[in-house]
Amino acid sequence: MTPSPLLRRSSLAALAILSGLALGAVPGQAANPFVAGGLSTRTIPVDRAATESAEARGRAVGAALGLPGVRHAAQRVTDAFDHRIYDEVTAFDGGGREVAITRFDVDGPVAMAVVLGWHQQGGPAIDGPAAQNRAVAAIRAAGLGVTGRAVVQASAGAGGWSISWPRVAGGVAVRGDGLRVLLFADGTFHGLTRTERPLAAGPSRLIGADAARTTATSVLTGVGGDPADLTVAGVERAWIAPNDTFGGARLDAPAEVLRLAWTVRFETRNGLADRLRAVEVWIDAGDGSLLGGDAVE
Repeated sequence: MTPSPLLRRSSLAALAILSGLALGAVPGQAANPFVAGGLSTRTIPVDRAATESAEARGRAVGAALGLPGVRHAAQRVTDAFDHRIYDEVTAFDGGGREVAITRFDVDGPVAMAVVLGWHQQGGPAIDGPAAQNRAVAAIRAAGLGVTGRAVVQASAGAGGWSISWPRVAGGVAVRGDGLRVLLFADGTFHGLTRTERPLAAGPSRLIGADAARTTATSVLTGVGGDPADLTVAGVERAWIAPNDTFGGARLDAPAEVLRLAWTVRFETRNGLADRLRAVEVWIDAGDGSLLGGDAVE
């Protein structure tokens, strides 16, 4: 039976969620801004030589990672939400069913690889150290490398493992960036993502954590928040992609270039806790301006 488009989207969505979101960014290549409610991606016509080159890369990486598929088809895609252009190669089995997808930065390394559909466990479940070893092997097979300490976590739901190497710049975490490998419970490869978005120049002077906390509290008060319903749970620096959570003109998409921010996290209580578990406000670490934020329902 041919997998439905919903199954294909669900497999990609699961990989994106476990990866902490965006698959990457290429500066200055998104032709049109993303508009809320509209499509974020569109295909770009390319000549046959570019298509054949992408298909060859897809076959090579697929073989190195052990991805299924006997036929490959490539297309170039621009994503206005993620501000990037990539070559996407879809692998099909002998019956014409989509079974795997790889994505590459144009003329660059692998950005994503994923096996579509469900996996029937073929052997005993592996442990954390074995999962890390297999993740490193997969990364090397894809032509990539890792630095730093791995974060090894058992995946929720269907089981398996998530092994990640978060990106750090200047000693500060770059949210959403890094390398992540997903394995099924028996150690079989499920997916890989690589994200490395552009960073703005760091500010010459930093505001303090207390100033950021005060500004963030004022932001929430200004949008109707009651200080009695909010408790500051943490203040830390991070590289983030500014968004329009608290209003702005970014058309419902995160900014292309990440900026250094103080992230001020508030836990909720009283009546507000019935709707939200936490709210985070992002304050520019240099000039103290509002960069957006996030909420956890």
